[in-house]
Amino acid sequence: MNNRVAVILGPTAVGKSQVGLAVAQRLNAEIISGDSMTVYRGMDIGTAKPSLADRKLVPHHLLDILNPDEQYDVYRFQQEAGELIREINGRGKLPLIVGGTGLYIQALLENYDFAGRNAKNKKPQELCYRVYGLNMPRELLYARIGERVDKMLAEGLESEVRGLLDRGLSSETASMKSIGYRQMLWYILDGMPYDEAVAKLKQATRNFAKRQFTWYRRMDYIKWLDIREERDYALAVEDICKDLVIAFDLV
Repeated sequence: MNNRVAVILGPTAVGKSQVGLAVAQRLNAEIISGDSMTVYRGMDIGTAKPSLADRKLVPHHLLDILNPDEQYDVYRFQQEAGELIREINGRGKLPLIVGGTGLYIQALLENYDFAGRNAKNKKPQELCYRVYGLNMPRELLYARIGERVDKMLAEGLESEVRGLLDRGLSSETASMKSIGYRQMLWYILDGMPYDEAVAKLKQATRNFAKRQFTWYRRMDYIKWLDIREERDYALAVEDICKDLVIAFDLV
């Protein structure tokens, strides 16, 4: 059998990490982050990075591997995630990608050929994969996004951004222009009123969720699972685990 990999994706704040952690514990899997921002050290709150407690429960990969002033791209993710998938399969365990960066995940699964940086070409498939998407009515998702932003602010997003600046990270660095960090910089450096910066952060996050759904429509192999209330998370975990046991003949 080709190297196996499972994927749990969906828009920001939908609950991917919660479901992914539960599935990984049930199936003795190792989690590979499928997010373009969690690779950066010191950028924890604004990226909603898995907690240290969660990382003790299940091995996580592609977290905290770069300094915030270093570059990361889809090609590097494809190579590093591919190597991890081979290593984890070699240990007899299941690699589980959890994240929302559609381009990264699609390039990996569909084996884009980046020779000459032309991602339109695809090489013969090397992975056997199952992909699950968490879906949620828009009004519920937007409410969760608002709660997520409020939680980040309460946990110290502003202090995190100030700390990065104090350590010499330029506000012009690509990582600092990402959602959350950019809006805090408008407040800290440009004098934007705090409430306005927070409102812009929430709006930018909602817009990002829309773009994620647009990208996922290109991936017609996603099995969508609807989340409408809290109990649906447990049902999603059950559905994913049952499907993977059958698909990959897991014991």
